Amino acid sequence: MIVRSYTNNFEIVDRTQEINLIPNQWGIISNSGVFPTSPEGVTTSTVTMEQITQSGAVLVDRIRGERNNYSKDYVRKLYSYSIPHFNIDDILKPEDIQGKTAYGTNDSAEVVAQALARKMERIRRSYGQLKEKIFAQLLADGTVYAPNGTVSTNFYTEFGVSRKEVDFVFGTATTDIIGKIEEGIAHIVDNMQSGDTAQGFIAFCSPGFFSNLIKHAKVQAAYTYYSSTQEPLRNRLNSSLPMGTRTFVHGGVTFVEYRGSDFGGTVFMTANEARLVPIGNADSFGFYAGPANGYMDLVNTIGQENYMFTFTDPRTGAIEIQTEANLLAVARRPGVVVRLYSST
Repeated sequence: MIVRSYTNNFEIVDRTQEINLIPNQWGIISNSGVFPTSPEGVTTSTVTMEQITQSGAVLVDRIRGERNNYSKDYVRKLYSYSIPHFNIDDILKPEDIQGKTAYGTNDSAEVVAQALARKMERIRRSYGQLKEKIFAQLLADGTVYAPNGTVSTNFYTEFGVSRKEVDFVFGTATTDIIGKIEEGIAHIVDNMQSGDTAQGFIAFCSPGFFSNLIKHAKVQAAYTYYSSTQEPLRNRLNSSLPMGTRTFVHGGVTFVEYRGSDFGGTVFMTANEARLVPIGNADSFGFYAGPANGYMDLVNTIGQENYMFTFTDPRTGAIEIQTEANLLAVARRPGVVVRLYSST
């Protein structure tokens, strides 16, 4: 479309279709089945859990008339965690609309509804990224995501668990990769301790780890066969994976190349590492949402994943957007997360 030049009123320019730069919205972990899809709402700003250690007794024989063996009750302990508070606000002022063209148009004036919807969508995108970051950090090092230090929790320390680590030794061509995978799976199965079974296993891999895995001599032939004949398109076009995401099923584990990063470019997965976790073991991880802060009508109500409120200034008509989320991901059984890495 021919329009007047913004720099010279006596010139015209040919304005073509807009270029939309949309940041990647990572949701691979959120949609993997490892964590609950939606948070469990609570009515307070803390989450309290009771850990019950169930046990039996090793029975031994006794001489008749000797004192009997006695059973003991289960051991229980309470754990309490503060829920981090996240918020982001915005405002739509009259000057944001007056004399402005609508985004992506050549000569249409900006309107309130479109401008407000655009601001809300940007905020929703931020909260979607927040959810993925919360899950990614919990898997990476067992801590709660609260970068300003308002909450500080390490679930390995809390539960007295040492993280299992498996060295894949990619630098050695004869490394038994299947054996390494089985070592990780065996540890997870031994440490689920929920009376449940896993529906599968998934490894979220940094690009470096994934690349070294599929290039290893013990894996290369299997990956070549997999990528050329086994489901060549389904995994890359799966609705829960960004276009171009590589996956590879080997040794009973789905390896996923995870390139997740925040809007500032900070990557979520430690370079040249991966995290192996069970799928469908619902009791291993928890996800909780607390109620909104500062609203009388929401006091003691069940928390939602996020909140968005709008208020109109009675004098100017400016629309203020106030949003917040109070979210906490918990590793109930941190022993089911296995660090995969390579020392060579």
